[in-house]
Amino acid sequence: MASLDWDDLRHALAIGAAGSLAGAARALGVNHTTVLRRLDALEARLGSRLFDRQRRGYQPTEAGLALLEQALVQRSLHEGAEREAGQ
Repeated sequence: MASLDWDDLRHALAIGAAGSLAGAARALGVNHTTVLRRLDALEARLGSRLFDRQRRGYQPTEAGLALLEQALVQRSLHEGAEREAGQ
């Protein structure tokens, strides 16, 4: 599997939670084009489409659901490491 960047995963999680680029951008405090650029790079790196772009928003594909599940685990580990480092 290709090396994954935590920031790319954060962006994918935000899209999954918000269901849109604009919502993800608001949640992350960035421009929607930044979110799209990160998603495009992640999909290219993985060689797989992670979200279907539909009128009602961004819907995770099967590959996207699997990635989001793993990204949630990574987020938990990342947050735990930050807490431990801060103590």
